Amino acid sequence: MKLRNLLFMIYLAVLIAVLVMTKYFVKQMLFDQQTANIVLLVAIVLTVVLTCINYIVMNPMLKIIVELQLSSQKNAEGEFTTLKKKTIASEITHLVTDYNKMVDQLEKQLLQIKHSEKEKNEMVANLSHDIKTPASSLIALSQALEDDILEEEEKKYYLEAVVDNCHRIAELANELYDVVDHDDVSLEKRQEKIWLDALLIKVLTSFKGKIDHAQREVTIEGTDRICPIYSDESKLYRIFYNIIDNSLKYSQKGAAIKIMVNANDGYIRIAIKDEGQGIPLAEQQRIFHRTYRIEKSRNQATGGHGLGLSITKKLVENIGGTITVHSQIGEGSTFYVDIPYKKEKEL
Repeated sequence: MKLRNLLFMIYLAVLIAVLVMTKYFVKQMLFDQQTANIVLLVAIVLTVVLTCINYIVMNPMLKIIVELQLSSQKNAEGEFTTLKKKTIASEITHLVTDYNKMVDQLEKQLLQIKHSEKEKNEMVANLSHDIKTPASSLIALSQALEDDILEEEEKKYYLEAVVDNCHRIAELANELYDVVDHDDVSLEKRQEKIWLDALLIKVLTSFKGKIDHAQREVTIEGTDRICPIYSDESKLYRIFYNIIDNSLKYSQKGAAIKIMVNANDGYIRIAIKDEGQGIPLAEQQRIFHRTYRIEKSRNQATGGHGLGLSITKKLVENIGGTITVHSQIGEGSTFYVDIPYKKEKEL
């Protein structure tokens, strides 16, 4: 039953009760007929007055409640609508205000989810397409090796190509995993004793083949003056891995990479400097955005789909740190990672 009808039924029930009671009192001769007529007249007048008050005061509020119901149905169907009306009742006004805020937040969250899903679908499609190229190359190379029609020198070249394509597929598979996983970076705070020099060497060992092949000089400075830190080793490894991988991709063969570690008040700064192509000033803040790449074309030389630095930023923030970049065109880039630094006696 509608609230308006319910109120009317209540008033009508009160009027009927007054009529019945008045008739009963007259029958019992508790008061005379003239008094009974006055009571009935007052009851009727009060009912009419209350009905008018209900219509004037309650009707606008009832309309808002009805509009809330209709608006909620539209919101459930994905058509987000808000209410603009206000009433003299502060409770109803607050309800409408809170409802509009809720609708705005839901709309923003839905748009964000749709945008995120669109990006993921595009990246998965791109990665799937890119995996086909090295996979097809592997098939062709394997068939040539299986047919045994190659000279020894050619076999060596073909085997190197097989290894390169395998690494490429592995990198693409890692990126595909990150597409699904990077929004769910673990929020668990781990505190492990970490020696930065050992961790950096461990990361660089992963790139030994690339570094040796490109005849690069990689130096680490400042770790001898740093005490062990307490943080999440797994996350730090991924952070340094992504930055160094980025430096290797966007700098020429033979270009040096320099890693500098400095302890400051309350945090440690790790600077990773390359001699690459550099990043335009206007692009330096956007490189940490998801899917953003300075180089718009997707090619196998640099690879990637703009996920590495976005994931890195999220990992750094997760351990309570910050990441920034300073770069000039033609002079390379320096990435600064600042992470909280607590000595053992402070824990």
